[in-house]
Amino acid sequence: MNLLLCDDHQLLMDAMTSSLAGHGHHVVGALTDPRMMADTAAHLQPDVCIMDLGYPGGGGLAAVRQVAQEVPSTKVLVLSASTDPAAIRESFEAGALGFVRKTDSIAGVLDAIEHLMNGEVALDPRLLRAAMSQPPAASNGRESATYQLTPRETEVLRLIVEGRGTSDIAEELHIATSTARSHIQSVLVKTGVHTRLQVATLAVRQGLVSS
Repeated sequence: MNLLLCDDHQLLMDAMTSSLAGHGHHVVGALTDPRMMADTAAHLQPDVCIMDLGYPGGGGLAAVRQVAQEVPSTKVLVLSASTDPAAIRESFEAGALGFVRKTDSIAGVLDAIEHLMNGEVALDPRLLRAAMSQPPAASNGRESATYQLTPRETEVLRLIVEGRGTSDIAEELHIATSTARSHIQSVLVKTGVHTRLQVATLAVRQGLVSS
């Protein structure tokens, strides 16, 4: 797996580069300036960008958004010292697909990378529940009664709220992974949001499923 790192702590990046390499990954670049992230990602085409948010003026969040928009083939994993629910929500709204804490072990980072490459969101269920306390970002002003979810889609939504990944949803419902992925996409389209974090937040806030 080709990875691009961006953090303002060189020692942390050096340690992560060594650890990730020891687990079969290749760090193609390590940046300290988030403003260089999108251009570098476009040039190197890494599978995953691991991005710190802790930059003055919101530079980290802006970089996440830029990579997600300009290099959609590259998945963004946020690495943050903060577990503030608003920061988590904003990261996913900007286009990140995963969020890990700097206090997590390298095993947590590796697990998050695997989830991303399997087409799944990487977020600790405890952080997901905390982020749910924030208002949904994109409900398009519609009431829950207009979403018209099928019974199966409602089951899928319940499992998303529980923090389950695509493979877990497929196993729980005894369906193919590709079918689970299709149901998830349908839920997102019908509710008018773009990420699992947003739809989980929307579900809890509007009572679409039991919390």
